[in-house]
Amino acid sequence: MVELFFALMVAATVVWFVQQAWAPVIDKTIRQMPPTGEIRGGRLAWPSGAVLQQEGPFMRIDVRPGGFANVVESADLVLAFGSSDLRIGSSLGLGLLTLPYPTGWILSFNKTELEPWWGAHSHMVLAGLGLLTILALLCAWFALGLLYMFPVKVFSVNRVDWAGARKIAIAAQMPGALVMSVGIVIYGLKQFGENDLMALLVVWGVHLMLPWVYLMFSPILAPRPPKPQKAKPKKTKARRDPGDNPFDEISGNSGNPFGGD
Repeated sequence: MVELFFALMVAATVVWFVQQAWAPVIDKTIRQMPPTGEIRGGRLAWPSGAVLQQEGPFMRIDVRPGGFANVVESADLVLAFGSSDLRIGSSLGLGLLTLPYPTGWILSFNKTELEPWWGAHSHMVLAGLGLLTILALLCAWFALGLLYMFPVKVFSVNRVDWAGARKIAIAAQMPGALVMSVGIVIYGLKQFGENDLMALLVVWGVHLMLPWVYLMFSPILAPRPPKPQKAKPKKTKARRDPGDNPFDEISGNSGNPFGGD
């Protein structure tokens, strides 16, 4: 199954990036946490005066129980844990997404409990991320195949049927998936230049537009279906009546005047 192969390729690329770009920052952050602390009743309960900051090439994590006067968006992904909420931002400067802490849960947020848990389950978390990526891609491609088969059918000028149009619509997503995977690898290797995140967003936009090129031209270039050939009438030989042959001995009435009784 071609879609599954490409989904596996994209999932492997995503897991590789998270493992080498984000996981090291998470590891260092957990090791720097105080031995006690939790999120309870929608509030971050940490030892008095405890502050944490860890930054890598792609990710920055700040923890300030007293709250933030200003969140420094110096990395592509910024996670700022305040007194009552988590703020998510980036170096693009598009603003902060604020997520309040859940009020009905008690979440461990300390080195004593998180370090052994993360050490034992980090690989399972990455595997779960890969599986979620595969399922999300397969569902998205199936839905896009159903949606895009209508323009494919129109562009094909009756060259393909509905089943063929759906297959072309799904197959058109594969080049975009390949481009996005290459883009993630280049981004993870910091090879785009100064503004890597902006370049990655450009690649993301290209990967969305690329399928439409295939959707427009693939149906037109598809071979025409063979024209149905008219069935030629079969020639049948007329059966000869043996009685018509005056020299046929089988006939009871040969009509031979020289034949003896």
